[in-house]
Amino acid sequence: MNDRPRGVVVTGAAGDLGRALCSGFLDDGFTVFAADVAQIDATARVVPVRVDVTDRRAVVDLAEQASVETRLEAWVNAAGIFVACPVLDADESGWQRILAVNLTGTWHGCAAALPALARAGGGRIVNVGSVSGQIGGSAVHPAYGASKAGVHALTKTYALEGARRGVLCNAVAPGLIEGSMSGEFEARQRERMAQANPMRRLARMDEIARVIRFLAGPSNTYMNGAIVPVNGGAYMPS
Repeated sequence: MNDRPRGVVVTGAAGDLGRALCSGFLDDGFTVFAADVAQIDATARVVPVRVDVTDRRAVVDLAEQASVETRLEAWVNAAGIFVACPVLDADESGWQRILAVNLTGTWHGCAAALPALARAGGGRIVNVGSVSGQIGGSAVHPAYGASKAGVHALTKTYALEGARRGVLCNAVAPGLIEGSMSGEFEARQRERMAQANPMRRLARMDEIARVIRFLAGPSNTYMNGAIVPVNGGAYMPS
């Protein structure tokens, strides 16, 4: 009998969504490997790991650590960069950095997680995409939507490969969320975006986290390759 604790890896764990995920996964009974470039304090069942997701070796080492110390069940790629700016003012350095973290970093996570989860008998990968990856966006660096569209395609590739190994891979595509991301915009812009949503408000961090926790948990037995539009009805893909 495997008496090791249940394990989940969350990248971007120091961010708003990452913190909400860590808290929720603790409630679900997981030991959480909280990975970020920023410092995270260790608490009961939270294992902080300093990781830059653009460093493939570091991400692979994280997967090995989580596999040794727990019965690894899930991996959430939540590390990301968001830059609000006029599209015509977007610079190349921002393009390179956003793609490196949002897309390449997610690829590193998927590539490390899939074999580790398969060795453990199966599991779940959840990637954080965006409605910007589905319909683009204004007042946002164009690399953001491009990177998230790449995350959506990456998700489907790993869903096809993972299904043969007992690993389901899905993504969420949130709209604008209350927190530091929406704080990139001026108050007047945020209000305009909120009023444009059918629900007349922005998403709350816990609303996104709950969907991710479902996709990452044992209750999800057949969703695979889905890009879940958690956007309040702002975009309804068929």
